[in-house]
Amino acid sequence: MRRGLFVIGACAIAFAAADSTPAQEEVYLKVTSPGLSRVMIAMAEFPSRQGADPGAASTLLATLRKDLDDTAVVGLISPENARLVVVDPNNPNLMRQRWRSVGAQFLLDGSIAGAGNQLVLEVRLWDLTSGEVAYSRRFQGTVNLATTMAHSLANELVHLFTGKPGPFLSRIAFVSDRSGNKELWVMRWDGSEPQQLTSHRSIALSPAWSPDGQLLAFTSFLRGSPQLFIFRPKEGYLKALSSLPGVNSSPNFSPDGKLVAFAAGEGGETDIFVVPAEGGSPVRVTHTRGISTQPAWSPSGRQIVFTSSVGGSPQLYVMDAEGTNVRRLTFEDKYADEASWAPDGVKIAYTTLVDDRFQIATLDLRNNTRTLIPGPGNNESPCWSPDGTVLAFVSNRTGAKQIFITDQIGRPRQITTEGNNIQPAWVALVQ
Repeated sequence: MRRGLFVIGACAIAFAAADSTPAQEEVYLKVTSPGLSRVMIAMAEFPSRQGADPGAASTLLATLRKDLDDTAVVGLISPENARLVVVDPNNPNLMRQRWRSVGAQFLLDGSIAGAGNQLVLEVRLWDLTSGEVAYSRRFQGTVNLATTMAHSLANELVHLFTGKPGPFLSRIAFVSDRSGNKELWVMRWDGSEPQQLTSHRSIALSPAWSPDGQLLAFTSFLRGSPQLFIFRPKEGYLKALSSLPGVNSSPNFSPDGKLVAFAAGEGGETDIFVVPAEGGSPVRVTHTRGISTQPAWSPSGRQIVFTSSVGGSPQLYVMDAEGTNVRRLTFEDKYADEASWAPDGVKIAYTTLVDDRFQIATLDLRNNTRTLIPGPGNNESPCWSPDGTVLAFVSNRTGAKQIFITDQIGRPRQITTEGNNIQPAWVALVQ
Protein backbone atom coordinates (compact mmCIF):
# COMPACT_ATOMS: atom_id res chain seq x y z
CA MET A 1 0.00 0.00 0.00
CA ARG A 2 1.17 3.48 -0.72
CA ARG A 3 3.71 4.71 1.77
CA GLY A 4 1.42 7.72 2.25
CA LEU A 5 -1.17 5.52 3.93
CA PHE A 6 1.32 4.32 6.52
CA VAL A 7 2.38 7.93 7.10
CA ILE A 8 -1.22 8.85 7.71
CA GLY A 9 -1.72 5.95 9.98
CA ALA A 10 1.60 6.07 12.22
CA CYS A 11 -6.53 29.34 -7.71
CA ALA A 12 -8.52 28.80 -10.52
CA ILE A 13 -7.34 27.29 -13.77
CA ALA A 14 -8.11 29.31 -16.86
CA PHE A 15 -7.83 27.43 -20.12
CA ALA A 16 -9.09 28.39 -23.53
CA ALA A 17 -8.73 26.20 -26.59
CA ALA A 18 -7.78 27.71 -29.89
CA ASP A 19 -10.62 28.03 -32.36
CA SER A 20 -10.13 25.84 -35.38
CA THR A 21 -12.06 24.69 -38.40
CA PRO A 22 -11.53 21.20 -39.87
CA ALA A 23 -10.49 21.26 -43.47
CA GLN A 24 -11.34 17.62 -44.22
CA GLU A 25 -12.77 14.46 -42.75
CA GLU A 26 -10.68 12.51 -40.30
CA VAL A 27 -8.32 9.95 -41.76
CA TYR A 28 -6.75 7.25 -39.61
CA LEU A 29 -3.37 5.90 -40.64
CA LYS A 30 -2.80 2.63 -38.79
CA VAL A 31 0.74 2.53 -37.47
CA THR A 32 0.14 0.88 -34.12
CA SER A 33 1.04 -2.70 -35.01
CA PRO A 34 3.73 -4.23 -32.78
CA GLY A 35 7.26 -3.71 -34.00
CA LEU A 36 6.60 -0.67 -36.18
CA SER A 37 9.05 2.20 -35.79
CA ARG A 38 8.14 5.84 -35.38
CA VAL A 39 6.59 7.65 -38.32
CA MET A 40 9.18 10.15 -39.50
CA ILE A 41 7.95 13.62 -40.43
CA ALA A 42 9.93 16.41 -42.05
CA MET A 43 8.94 19.96 -41.12
CA ALA A 44 9.40 22.46 -43.90
CA GLU A 45 10.02 26.11 -43.24
CA PHE A 46 6.80 27.85 -42.19
CA PRO A 47 6.86 31.34 -43.74
CA SER A 48 5.41 34.08 -41.57
CA ARG A 49 3.23 36.45 -43.53
CA GLN A 50 3.00 40.15 -42.83
CA GLY A 51 1.14 40.84 -39.63
CA ALA A 52 2.11 37.65 -37.82
CA ASP A 53 3.58 38.24 -34.37
CA PRO A 54 7.18 36.98 -34.68
CA GLY A 55 7.47 35.98 -31.02
CA ALA A 56 4.21 34.01 -31.07
CA ALA A 57 5.17 32.36 -34.36
CA SER A 58 8.54 31.32 -32.96
CA THR A 59 6.91 29.93 -29.78
CA LEU A 60 4.35 27.98 -31.82
CA LEU A 61 6.93 26.30 -34.05
CA ALA A 62 9.34 25.53 -31.19
CA THR A 63 6.51 23.98 -29.16
CA LEU A 64 5.30 21.92 -32.13
CA ARG A 65 8.79 20.56 -32.79
CA LYS A 66 9.26 19.64 -29.15
CA ASP A 67 5.86 17.92 -28.94
CA LEU A 68 6.36 15.83 -32.04
CA ASP A 69 9.80 14.72 -30.95
CA ASP A 70 8.51 13.77 -27.47
CA THR A 71 6.22 10.98 -28.63
CA ALA A 72 7.03 7.38 -29.46
CA VAL A 73 4.58 7.48 -32.38
CA VAL A 74 6.07 10.35 -34.38
CA GLY A 75 9.64 11.45 -34.95
CA LEU A 76 11.02 14.52 -36.67
CA ILE A 77 13.76 14.51 -39.27
CA SER A 78 16.75 16.28 -37.72
CA PRO A 79 17.42 19.87 -38.81
CA GLU A 80 20.77 18.69 -40.16
CA ASN A 81 19.10 16.20 -42.49
CA ALA A 82 16.39 18.66 -43.44
CA ARG A 83 19.01 21.17 -44.56
CA LEU A 84 20.32 18.62 -47.06
CA VAL A 85 17.11 18.91 -49.07
CA VAL A 86 17.24 21.49 -51.85
CA VAL A 87 13.74 22.91 -52.28
CA ASP A 88 12.38 22.92 -55.83
CA PRO A 89 8.67 23.82 -55.75
CA ASN A 90 8.41 23.42 -59.52
CA ASN A 91 9.22 19.70 -59.37
CA PRO A 92 7.03 18.03 -56.68
CA ASN A 93 8.02 14.48 -57.64
CA LEU A 94 11.71 15.27 -57.24
CA MET A 95 10.99 17.04 -53.96
CA ARG A 96 9.25 13.96 -52.57
CA GLN A 97 12.24 11.82 -53.52
CA ARG A 98 14.64 14.22 -51.83
CA TRP A 99 12.65 14.24 -48.59
CA ARG A 100 12.36 10.45 -48.63
CA SER A 101 16.11 10.15 -49.20
CA VAL A 102 16.75 11.75 -45.79
CA GLY A 103 14.33 9.38 -44.05
CA ALA A 104 11.03 11.29 -44.16
CA GLN A 105 7.73 9.52 -44.76
CA PHE A 106 5.56 12.63 -44.47
CA LEU A 107 6.14 16.33 -44.97
CA LEU A 108 4.44 18.98 -42.83
CA ASP A 109 4.31 22.41 -44.38
CA GLY A 110 2.25 25.51 -43.82
CA SER A 111 2.26 29.19 -43.06
CA ILE A 112 1.62 31.58 -40.18
CA ALA A 113 -0.34 34.78 -40.58
CA GLY A 114 -1.95 37.25 -38.24
CA ALA A 115 -3.29 40.70 -37.56
CA GLY A 116 -3.27 42.53 -34.27
CA ASN A 117 -3.43 39.96 -31.50
CA GLN A 118 -4.69 37.18 -33.82
CA LEU A 119 -2.59 34.30 -35.09
CA VAL A 120 -3.59 32.00 -37.97
CA LEU A 121 -1.83 28.72 -38.64
CA GLU A 122 -2.50 26.74 -41.81
CA VAL A 123 -0.87 23.32 -42.26
CA ARG A 124 -0.83 20.38 -44.65
CA LEU A 125 0.64 16.94 -44.15
CA TRP A 126 1.85 15.34 -47.37
CA ASP A 127 2.21 11.59 -47.84
CA LEU A 128 5.60 11.39 -49.56
CA THR A 129 4.78 8.02 -51.09
CA SER A 130 1.50 8.90 -52.80
CA GLY A 131 1.99 12.64 -53.05
CA GLU A 132 -1.47 13.19 -51.57
CA VAL A 133 -2.49 15.45 -48.72
CA ALA A 134 -3.16 13.20 -45.70
CA TYR A 135 -4.29 16.02 -43.44
CA SER A 136 -4.94 19.74 -43.57
CA ARG A 137 -6.08 22.14 -40.87
CA ARG A 138 -6.52 25.80 -40.07
CA PHE A 139 -6.07 27.08 -36.50
CA GLN A 140 -6.89 30.58 -35.33
CA GLY A 141 -6.51 32.15 -31.91
CA THR A 142 -4.99 35.02 -30.00
CA VAL A 143 -1.22 35.24 -29.78
CA ASN A 144 -1.23 34.10 -26.16
CA LEU A 145 -2.68 30.78 -27.37
CA ALA A 146 0.29 30.02 -29.63
CA THR A 147 1.41 27.19 -27.34
CA THR A 148 -2.11 25.75 -27.17
CA MET A 149 -2.40 25.84 -30.97
CA ALA A 150 0.86 23.89 -31.27
CA HIS A 151 -0.30 21.32 -28.71
CA SER A 152 -3.64 20.96 -30.54
CA LEU A 153 -1.90 20.33 -33.86
CA ALA A 154 0.48 17.80 -32.30
CA ASN A 155 -2.49 16.02 -30.71
CA GLU A 156 -4.27 15.77 -34.04
CA LEU A 157 -1.20 14.45 -35.85
CA VAL A 158 -0.81 11.69 -33.26
CA HIS A 159 -4.55 11.01 -33.58
CA LEU A 160 -4.12 10.72 -37.35
CA PHE A 161 -1.63 7.90 -36.99
CA THR A 162 -3.11 6.05 -34.02
CA GLY A 163 -6.79 6.94 -33.72
CA LYS A 164 -6.04 8.35 -30.25
CA PRO A 165 -5.25 11.97 -29.37
CA GLY A 166 -1.79 12.72 -28.08
CA PRO A 167 -1.06 13.86 -24.52
CA PHE A 168 -0.14 17.43 -25.38
CA LEU A 169 -3.20 19.18 -23.94
CA SER A 170 -3.39 16.95 -20.89
CA ARG A 171 -2.67 18.05 -17.32
CA ILE A 172 -1.02 16.37 -14.35
CA ALA A 173 -2.12 17.15 -10.79
CA PHE A 174 0.45 16.40 -8.11
CA VAL A 175 1.50 17.13 -4.55
CA SER A 176 4.44 19.48 -3.99
CA ASP A 177 6.10 21.01 -0.94
CA ARG A 178 7.84 23.75 -2.96
CA SER A 179 5.75 26.44 -1.25
CA GLY A 180 6.53 25.15 2.25
CA ASN A 181 3.60 22.75 2.72
CA LYS A 182 2.23 19.76 0.84
CA GLU A 183 -0.24 21.46 -1.48
CA LEU A 184 -2.01 20.47 -4.69
CA TRP A 185 -0.47 21.69 -7.93
CA VAL A 186 -1.20 21.18 -11.62
CA MET A 187 1.05 21.39 -14.68
CA ARG A 188 1.04 20.57 -18.36
CA TRP A 189 2.02 17.04 -19.31
CA ASP A 190 5.64 18.13 -19.93
CA GLY A 191 6.01 19.96 -16.60
CA SER A 192 5.50 23.45 -17.98
CA GLU A 193 3.16 26.09 -16.54
CA PRO A 194 2.92 24.75 -12.95
CA GLN A 195 0.11 26.32 -10.93
CA GLN A 196 -0.60 25.99 -7.22
CA LEU A 197 -4.20 24.92 -6.59
CA THR A 198 -4.45 24.92 -2.79
CA SER A 199 -2.95 27.13 -0.10
CA HIS A 200 -4.26 25.34 2.97
CA ARG A 201 -0.90 25.24 4.79
CA SER A 202 -1.73 21.69 5.76
CA ILE A 203 -1.03 18.29 4.17
CA ALA A 204 -2.70 17.33 0.89
CA LEU A 205 -2.29 13.82 -0.52
CA SER A 206 -3.46 11.50 -3.32
CA PRO A 207 -5.12 13.77 -5.90
CA ALA A 208 -7.47 12.06 -8.36
CA TRP A 209 -9.23 13.68 -11.33
CA SER A 210 -12.79 13.14 -12.41
CA PRO A 211 -12.80 11.96 -16.04
CA ASP A 212 -14.07 15.31 -17.32
CA GLY A 213 -11.34 17.26 -15.53
CA GLN A 214 -13.77 19.34 -13.48
CA LEU A 215 -13.16 17.82 -10.05
CA LEU A 216 -10.24 16.69 -7.93
CA ALA A 217 -10.68 14.31 -5.02
CA PHE A 218 -7.89 14.28 -2.44
CA THR A 219 -7.02 13.60 1.18
CA SER A 220 -6.33 16.57 3.45
CA PHE A 221 -5.47 17.20 7.11
CA LEU A 222 -7.07 20.64 6.74
CA ARG A 223 -9.55 19.96 9.57
CA GLY A 224 -7.24 17.85 11.72
CA SER A 225 -7.89 14.21 10.85
CA PRO A 226 -7.31 12.94 7.29
CA GLN A 227 -10.59 13.53 5.46
CA LEU A 228 -11.58 13.06 1.84
CA PHE A 229 -12.45 16.25 -0.07
CA ILE A 230 -13.85 17.15 -3.47
CA PHE A 231 -12.32 20.23 -5.05
CA ARG A 232 -13.44 22.13 -8.15
CA PRO A 233 -10.25 23.96 -9.24
CA LYS A 234 -11.93 26.28 -11.71
CA GLU A 235 -14.19 27.71 -9.01
CA GLY A 236 -12.17 27.08 -5.84
CA TYR A 237 -15.13 25.07 -4.50
CA LEU A 238 -14.26 22.61 -1.72
CA LYS A 239 -16.42 20.17 0.23
CA ALA A 240 -15.85 17.15 2.45
CA LEU A 241 -16.75 13.85 0.81
CA SER A 242 -15.95 11.40 3.60
CA SER A 243 -15.16 11.83 7.27
CA LEU A 244 -15.24 8.20 8.36
CA PRO A 245 -13.24 7.41 11.52
CA GLY A 246 -9.50 7.07 11.00
CA VAL A 247 -7.95 7.59 7.59
CA ASN A 248 -9.80 8.51 4.41
CA SER A 249 -7.32 8.11 1.58
CA SER A 250 -6.42 7.12 -2.01
CA PRO A 251 -9.56 8.24 -3.88
CA ASN A 252 -10.25 7.15 -7.45
CA PHE A 253 -13.14 8.16 -9.73
CA SER A 254 -15.21 5.65 -11.65
CA PRO A 255 -14.96 6.01 -15.45
CA ASP A 256 -18.37 7.70 -15.62
CA GLY A 257 -17.38 10.13 -12.86
CA LYS A 258 -20.37 9.27 -10.69
CA LEU A 259 -18.59 7.32 -7.94
CA VAL A 260 -15.40 7.61 -5.92
CA ALA A 261 -13.67 4.56 -4.47
CA PHE A 262 -11.37 5.16 -1.49
CA ALA A 263 -9.82 3.52 1.54
CA ALA A 264 -10.94 4.20 5.10
CA GLY A 265 -10.42 2.69 8.53
CA GLU A 266 -8.60 2.92 11.83
CA GLY A 267 -6.62 0.80 14.25
CA GLY A 268 -4.61 -0.93 11.55
CA GLU A 269 -7.72 -2.02 9.64
CA THR A 270 -8.77 -0.28 6.43
CA ASP A 271 -11.24 -1.29 3.73
CA ILE A 272 -12.38 -0.04 0.35
CA PHE A 273 -15.51 2.11 0.25
CA VAL A 274 -17.48 3.65 -2.61
CA VAL A 275 -19.33 6.97 -2.31
CA PRO A 276 -21.27 9.07 -4.85
CA ALA A 277 -19.10 11.91 -6.17
CA GLU A 278 -21.89 14.38 -5.43
CA GLY A 279 -21.98 13.23 -1.81
CA GLY A 280 -23.80 10.59 0.18
CA SER A 281 -23.24 7.62 2.45
CA PRO A 282 -20.11 5.54 1.71
CA VAL A 283 -20.70 1.83 1.00
CA ARG A 284 -18.10 -0.67 2.20
CA VAL A 285 -17.12 -3.13 -0.55
CA THR A 286 -14.28 -5.11 1.08
CA HIS A 287 -14.46 -7.03 4.35
CA THR A 288 -10.97 -8.33 4.97
CA ARG A 289 -8.51 -8.21 7.84
CA GLY A 290 -5.50 -5.93 7.60
CA ILE A 291 -5.09 -3.04 5.20
CA SER A 292 -6.95 -2.73 1.89
CA THR A 293 -6.20 0.48 0.02
CA GLN A 294 -5.30 2.10 -3.33
CA PRO A 295 -8.44 1.26 -5.33
CA ALA A 296 -8.38 1.89 -9.08
CA TRP A 297 -11.36 1.35 -11.37
CA SER A 298 -10.99 -0.58 -14.61
CA PRO A 299 -11.72 1.46 -17.75
CA SER A 300 -14.97 -0.48 -18.17
CA GLY A 301 -16.06 0.40 -14.62
CA ARG A 302 -16.87 -3.25 -13.91
CA GLN A 303 -13.84 -4.03 -11.72
CA ILE A 304 -11.64 -2.42 -9.07
CA VAL A 305 -8.00 -3.34 -8.49
CA PHE A 306 -6.64 -2.64 -5.01
CA THR A 307 -3.82 -3.43 -2.59
CA SER A 308 -4.37 -5.72 0.36
CA SER A 309 -2.19 -7.19 3.09
CA VAL A 310 -4.68 -10.01 3.75
CA GLY A 311 -2.09 -12.58 2.64
CA GLY A 312 0.70 -11.07 4.74
CA SER A 313 2.59 -8.83 2.32
CA PRO A 314 0.96 -6.09 0.23
CA GLN A 315 -0.29 -7.60 -3.05
CA LEU A 316 -2.66 -6.59 -5.83
CA TYR A 317 -6.17 -7.99 -5.88
CA VAL A 318 -9.09 -7.38 -8.20
CA MET A 319 -12.81 -7.55 -7.50
CA ASP A 320 -16.07 -6.78 -9.23
CA ALA A 321 -17.19 -3.22 -8.55
CA GLU A 322 -19.75 -4.47 -6.02
CA GLY A 323 -17.01 -6.14 -3.96
CA THR A 324 -17.63 -9.70 -5.15
CA ASN A 325 -15.36 -12.19 -6.94
CA VAL A 326 -12.14 -11.11 -5.20
CA ARG A 327 -8.98 -12.70 -6.60
CA ARG A 328 -5.25 -12.13 -6.28
CA LEU A 329 -3.30 -10.75 -9.26
CA THR A 330 0.37 -10.61 -8.20
CA PHE A 331 2.38 -13.65 -7.11
CA GLU A 332 5.96 -12.96 -8.21
CA ASP A 333 6.33 -9.83 -6.06
CA LYS A 334 7.12 -9.69 -2.37
CA TYR A 335 5.51 -6.23 -2.46
CA ALA A 336 2.95 -4.81 -4.92
CA ASP A 337 1.09 -1.51 -4.55
CA GLU A 338 -0.21 1.66 -6.26
CA ALA A 339 -1.93 0.00 -9.21
CA SER A 340 -2.80 2.16 -12.22
CA TRP A 341 -5.03 0.63 -14.87
CA ALA A 342 -4.04 1.41 -18.48
CA PRO A 343 -6.77 3.11 -20.53
CA ASP A 344 -7.08 0.09 -22.83
CA GLY A 345 -7.81 -2.17 -19.85
CA VAL A 346 -5.09 -4.61 -20.84
CA LYS A 347 -2.24 -3.63 -18.51
CA ILE A 348 -1.78 -2.52 -14.93
CA ALA A 349 1.28 -0.56 -13.84
CA TYR A 350 2.24 -0.75 -10.19
CA THR A 351 5.01 -0.28 -7.63
CA THR A 352 7.03 -3.30 -6.56
CA LEU A 353 10.10 -3.91 -4.40
CA VAL A 354 13.34 -5.24 -5.90
CA ASP A 355 16.57 -5.48 -3.90
CA ASP A 356 15.12 -3.13 -1.28
CA ARG A 357 14.32 -0.45 -3.87
CA PHE A 358 10.92 0.55 -5.21
CA GLN A 359 10.57 -0.08 -8.93
CA ILE A 360 7.80 0.11 -11.54
CA ALA A 361 6.35 -3.04 -13.06
CA THR A 362 3.52 -3.78 -15.47
CA LEU A 363 1.17 -6.75 -15.50
CA ASP A 364 -0.41 -7.87 -18.77
CA LEU A 365 -3.85 -9.15 -17.81
CA ARG A 366 -4.21 -11.20 -20.98
CA ASN A 367 -1.48 -13.65 -20.04
CA ASN A 368 -0.46 -12.57 -16.51
CA THR A 369 2.98 -11.55 -17.80
CA ARG A 370 4.92 -9.33 -15.40
CA THR A 371 7.47 -6.88 -16.82
CA LEU A 372 9.87 -4.96 -14.60
CA ILE A 373 10.87 -1.42 -15.63
CA PRO A 374 14.06 -0.93 -13.61
CA GLY A 375 15.69 2.44 -13.04
CA PRO A 376 18.18 4.11 -10.72
CA GLY A 377 17.02 5.12 -7.25
CA ASN A 378 13.51 4.44 -6.01
CA ASN A 379 10.71 4.62 -8.57
CA GLU A 380 7.05 4.55 -7.59
CA SER A 381 3.50 5.90 -8.09
CA PRO A 382 3.04 5.06 -11.80
CA CYS A 383 0.28 6.86 -13.65
CA TRP A 384 -0.81 6.37 -17.29
CA SER A 385 -1.37 9.22 -19.69
CA PRO A 386 -4.96 9.42 -20.98
CA ASP A 387 -3.92 7.88 -24.30
CA GLY A 388 -1.97 5.09 -22.58
CA THR A 389 1.33 5.80 -24.37
CA VAL A 390 3.23 7.47 -21.52
CA LEU A 391 3.81 6.65 -17.86
CA ALA A 392 4.42 9.28 -15.21
CA PHE A 393 6.17 8.17 -12.03
CA VAL A 394 8.06 9.49 -9.02
CA SER A 395 11.79 8.92 -8.58
CA ASN A 396 14.55 10.10 -6.24
CA ARG A 397 17.29 9.26 -8.76
CA THR A 398 18.37 12.92 -8.84
CA GLY A 399 18.07 13.50 -5.08
CA ALA A 400 14.68 14.86 -4.00
CA LYS A 401 11.52 13.11 -5.14
CA GLN A 402 10.64 14.34 -8.62
CA ILE A 403 8.12 13.42 -11.29
CA PHE A 404 9.35 11.79 -14.50
CA ILE A 405 7.61 10.62 -17.63
CA THR A 406 8.66 7.76 -19.85
CA ASP A 407 7.24 6.58 -23.17
CA GLN A 408 6.80 3.18 -24.81
CA ILE A 409 10.42 2.99 -25.87
CA GLY A 410 11.67 3.72 -22.36
CA ARG A 411 12.91 7.27 -22.62
CA PRO A 412 12.60 8.85 -19.12
CA ARG A 413 12.47 12.62 -18.70
CA GLN A 414 12.32 14.65 -15.49
CA ILE A 415 9.51 17.22 -15.56
CA THR A 416 9.70 18.73 -12.04
CA THR A 417 12.73 20.20 -10.28
CA GLU A 418 11.65 22.44 -7.40
CA GLY A 419 11.02 20.92 -3.96
CA ASN A 420 9.67 17.39 -3.56
CA ASN A 421 6.94 16.39 -6.01
CA ILE A 422 4.87 13.22 -5.64
CA GLN A 423 1.65 11.38 -6.53
CA PRO A 424 0.99 12.41 -10.15
CA ALA A 425 -2.58 12.15 -11.45
CA TRP A 426 -3.23 12.59 -15.17
CA VAL A 427 -6.31 13.90 -16.97
CA ALA A 428 -6.96 14.46 -20.67
CA LEU A 429 -8.10 18.06 -20.36
CA VAL A 430 -9.02 20.41 -17.54
CA GLN A 431 -12.51 21.80 -18.16
